[in-house]
Amino acid sequence: MSRQLVINGVPDCIQQDGWWLASDSTNAVDGSSRDQIPRSASFVKRHPWAFPALALLTLLADWLFWQQNLGLSVVLFALALSSSILALKPGGASRRETVTAFVFELACNLPVVEQLQPMSFLFTVIGIIVLIVWVAYGRVIEWWQAAWAFLRLSIVGPFVLPVTIAGEIKGAQTKVDLKQQTKALILPLSIGLVFLFLLTSANPILERFLDQFAALEFLSPKQIWRGLFWIATASLIWPYLNLREKWLGPVAKAPEFASTRSPWLSSIVNAESVRNSLILFNVLFLVQTVMDIGVLTGGMSLPDGMTFARYAHRGAYPLVATALIAGVFAIATHKMIKENRFQQKLLYLWLGQNLFLVITAAYRLSLYVDAYTLTYLRVSAFIWMLLVFAGLILTLVQVSQSKSISWLVRSNLVVLAATLYLCCFVNFAYVIASYNLQNATAENRFDERYICELGEQALPLILEQDRKTGTRMCMGYHYGRPIFEPISDWRDWGFRKWRLQAYLGEKLYR
Repeated sequence: MSRQLVINGVPDCIQQDGWWLASDSTNAVDGSSRDQIPRSASFVKRHPWAFPALALLTLLADWLFWQQNLGLSVVLFALALSSSILALKPGGASRRETVTAFVFELACNLPVVEQLQPMSFLFTVIGIIVLIVWVAYGRVIEWWQAAWAFLRLSIVGPFVLPVTIAGEIKGAQTKVDLKQQTKALILPLSIGLVFLFLLTSANPILERFLDQFAALEFLSPKQIWRGLFWIATASLIWPYLNLREKWLGPVAKAPEFASTRSPWLSSIVNAESVRNSLILFNVLFLVQTVMDIGVLTGGMSLPDGMTFARYAHRGAYPLVATALIAGVFAIATHKMIKENRFQQKLLYLWLGQNLFLVITAAYRLSLYVDAYTLTYLRVSAFIWMLLVFAGLILTLVQVSQSKSISWLVRSNLVVLAATLYLCCFVNFAYVIASYNLQNATAENRFDERYICELGEQALPLILEQDRKTGTRMCMGYHYGRPIFEPISDWRDWGFRKWRLQAYLGEKLYR
């Protein structure tokens, strides 16, 4: 029995510096070096099921996407790709990790089940990125590092896959003698041709396929494009099935900025200048707040020629921009007044006035919507104001509890992601058309052309309006009625489109 020579007492630094000398790259890395490189770096050997998984995913992509409309097919492929990445994870994944990852990926794809649109597809991509980061690095990294890793994976495939296949062919030739391999194929090919002749006589479909193959009809331009689609799909998928550090690149470190400020900047931005700024800002915002209350409650009259709707529209967006600048100023300067309770109270008062300005900006916008109906841009403005309001609240928490800037950034990103995720399930075309039609009066007519341009999701309200008025909407010269394209195949199925199709079918056959 062979014995292994072990020399005790080797310093840790030498052990760590020599980890790369190991002949087998799958050996474990001990000590602190495991923390210095990604976990996937110790798993350079390719998974034996990588190529079969690649073939199955390529065939699945051909079945789901080739000359097909997109819809539910995106969800199925994303879940299949996620399952493959998880199954080929270096070191394997526990049952709890597998269930957690699958539930997370399913949640990221639910917006696409509702309706495939750019925002819902973005959540599908984010789900894949998060899974890649977890499988490759095994820990949380910065969002820009994750985006960079995803970009590298999306680009490196067309260069890595051909090299990998060439290496496999070369390795197979060196391991097995070519003459011996040729002799081993004589028997199966001889008997196989006999079986193929007999099966062709009994199967006309197989006979037609062989006739096409003999005539090289499979090399038509359509089939060539299909073959290129397979190659491109396989090249894009391959890196995701082999998450190695040499493809991803090591996690980049955040740039370190010098903490010292120039004397010139320190003479301008200091505790005294911040105090004077807060006093001035509070006075200015107090004047604005008093005037807004006076105008909005009817206590103050507007200048000649200024309509109330114009006043409401004019202040909605600048006030939100003012609140954003105020939040940045508070974050940048709150440490300078940390020890002064009076200046801290000035900062809280100023942030409170900014919160009130956001509320008045939203109220102004609502007044403008009452006068000039609802649009996509005005809905976006409401959502934007909500995000700014939440950002100011988080800024107050960050300043009062002395939390880090990274906490504030992460909290705002969570609020943003949650808001956009919920927006994926809202049929804004229906909401806009419903509001405009319900709030139309003799003095304030709705914009018929805009409603007709909202698309097929506004059709139920258009048909309902036709029934109420006895006239047909969307019959203008420059615009027509939205055309509904029914679901032609299960691949382009979407829950919102299916609901609309069921509603229109019920109306047509009632």
